[in-house]
Amino acid sequence: MPDPTASRRRVLGTGAGLLLINLMGGCPPPDRLQLSDARQALNHVNSNLEKVDRALYGGPARVSFRFRNAEGHDHRFIGHPATLIFEPPRCLYFDIKHSLGGSVARIGSNDERYWIWVDTPELRKLWWGYWDEVEAGSGGGLPIPPGLLLDALMMRPLAERVPGGLPALLIDENPYRLLFQRFDMDGWPYVAREIVLDRRPPYQPIEIIDRLPDGRVLMHATLEKYRPLESSGETGPHTARRWVVHWPLDETEMRLDLDRVRYRTKDTPFCEFPEQWDGEVEQIGAPPSAELSAPTQERTP
Repeated sequence: MPDPTASRRRVLGTGAGLLLINLMGGCPPPDRLQLSDARQALNHVNSNLEKVDRALYGGPARVSFRFRNAEGHDHRFIGHPATLIFEPPRCLYFDIKHSLGGSVARIGSNDERYWIWVDTPELRKLWWGYWDEVEAGSGGGLPIPPGLLLDALMMRPLAERVPGGLPALLIDENPYRLLFQRFDMDGWPYVAREIVLDRRPPYQPIEIIDRLPDGRVLMHATLEKYRPLESSGETGPHTARRWVVHWPLDETEMRLDLDRVRYRTKDTPFCEFPEQWDGEVEQIGAPPSAELSAPTQERTP
């Protein structure tokens, strides 16, 4: 059996090695991002995202995702039309439709709760829970972990402090990396999150890797095709248009392409908890007997 202490030391050693600053690569081209410390990197990313001052609307969109349920059955949704609405920090409406019409799945959250429901002939179920009852970084057995999904979308500013203090910044010949350090149950430090920044305009995150204390990958996300919000000009906030996200421990993956991202013009509520649901219900972080009612499918924000 592998020695867990040795494993932690390897992870720690890898993280410590990444913290070395390599300045031997010469001077980068004038349009390349040049940073000197972690706070400067955070400020650069957050100054872009803080320009988002109201809800965003993404669509038309195409999404594919795959997950395995608790019984081990594989569920796949390939190339489905989708709509994404998001308002920082946690107001989310992510609707996935059948090509012939009608919603087959929806992911949502507000400041208090998160939820996911799937409505297919094979599976008709709602999962939901309270944010403050979920362990940080854990999906709690959900098809798609909502907290990690919000992190992967990169549409809200990064936290400036995490357990362990500010992230450390790696400077090497190619990308910059922000390394967020945390501590395991025994007090050993490890790199919990790694964010790779593109050194080309608009200088935003292009890769996110979350790890557990033993080094296993919890989430790996790539972000591509950054563009300014529609009608905001080059000085407006930039958001990605393509995401590929893997949660390997849960055997879950998602691919999302947005044709357009713009500010939402309607003022109708869109991140209300679904209150009417007549299928199976599972409350995350509570006894399985918890009962409730949930989503309204016919209304499109």
